[in-house]
Amino acid sequence: MKITGAIFDMDGTLINSMDYWAIVATEYLKSIGVEPPKDTDRDYLENGMKSWHEHTCPNIPYEEVSRGIYAIMDKYYTSYVSLKDGVLEMLERLKAHGVKMCLATATDRFMVEKILKQLGIFEYFSAIFTSKEVGLGKRYPLIYEKAREFLDTDRETTYVFEDAIYAIKTCHQNGIKVVGVYDENSFVSEEEVASLCDYYLDKKSKYQFEIE
Repeated sequence: MKITGAIFDMDGTLINSMDYWAIVATEYLKSIGVEPPKDTDRDYLENGMKSWHEHTCPNIPYEEVSRGIYAIMDKYYTSYVSLKDGVLEMLERLKAHGVKMCLATATDRFMVEKILKQLGIFEYFSAIFTSKEVGLGKRYPLIYEKAREFLDTDRETTYVFEDAIYAIKTCHQNGIKVVGVYDENSFVSEEEVASLCDYYLDKKSKYQFEIE
């Protein structure tokens, strides 16, 4: 793979946090005395917090919902989340090859910075772009476009690393090079994910791929 720029998602791509994001919507609703609708966690994972909020609990202010969900996730991030196998070695190889790296994530900045520092990988990324700060989620290409513009790398040799199918579809539909990353919490098959990607890193790959 000829690569000069790498734009990384965080949850499910670099860190094994999706087990907890896969239950947080239900846990939050129960904490405020609301019976979770069927498939609420799947809706949350497939559509993101803002869209899920609009579908599920629009009568509660979004900022209140966001604070509640991040309060739940904070305990998981602090006590249970770790890097996915092979991530540190991959980041080291990319750095050694002079690849510019930044982060594009749906998670809010305060939480992103905390977990990256906690896991010792904060310094690998020259910038962090969040959906909240950009103003649009990953169903739109804006966050990736802004990240690539910041890196100032060629479009053909800049890759987005993502695990979420909706974000991978955004890249695929907008001509953005994408590396799909296996995560066991995906609701779709590996074959479907891989079919939309320029490269796909399965469970056995341990983030090993050839760098030109």
